[in-house]
Amino acid sequence: MIEPMMYFGLGFLAASLLSLVIVPLVHSRSARLTKRRLEASMPLSIEEARAEREHLRAEFAMSARRLEIRMGELKARVADLLAELGKKTVAINRLKLELVEKTATIFALNARYSKIDLWGPRASLPASPRIVASPRPWSIVSALRSARAGFPRGRPRSDSAPASTRGLSSG
Repeated sequence: MIEPMMYFGLGFLAASLLSLVIVPLVHSRSARLTKRRLEASMPLSIEEARAEREHLRAEFAMSARRLEIRMGELKARVADLLAELGKKTVAINRLKLELVEKTATIFALNARYSKIDLWGPRASLPASPRIVASPRPWSIVSALRSARAGFPRGRPRSDSAPASTRGLSSG
């Protein structure tokens, strides 16, 4: 039992002596590498410090310029989209005006031909008001509102059309 303990003690002593030889070599290498790293990170002269600051300024100026270019591209795209939106708005307004004019024409024709009764009596429906088409859209809108006021409330819009036009759409 003593012999294995002596071998263990001799092995521990040999490892300690070997580490005393190797530790100074490792320590000097790590100290030398740390010193090189610190010297590389610190500028050697004032000129190098200025050059590093100028380099940072140039990088910042480049990134600011890239942002300005991107912002200009986005502004141009927004302007194009707004122009397209304006064109579509004009087209929508023109189509709305045509719709109002055609609706007024339909009401005028219904009023004109309401006296011809092809499908039987219309006792439950009021007579269609007479609407005259006008080149001014605001007068057409007011005429449509007054014509809509002549129909009874609470009925569906499809039933509020005169009888002379209901039979024509089903063919």
